[in-house]
Amino acid sequence: IKSSFEKVGADVVWTKIINKYNTIPLVKKVNPDLTDYTTNKALLGVFKMIAVEEKEIRNNISARTTPLLKSVFAMQDGK
Repeated sequence: IKSSFEKVGADVVWTKIINKYNTIPLVKKVNPDLTDYTTNKALLGVFKMIAVEEKEIRNNISARTTPLLKSVFAMQDGK
């Protein structure tokens, strides 16, 4: 990610913009490191997707498609 940002200059532009933004009083500060910011946002997205899938597996018996999931939820399912 870092090399791609550096290649097109996105990291420099991001840092300049965010450093200016972060000087505005009463705003939530944003990470000026574009690689770190992007990585953290991507991970948050992955964890949100995992939470959605977990909720579906817990609430919908037909979503438990693998032997492992069936085994884990066997007691809850009364099997």
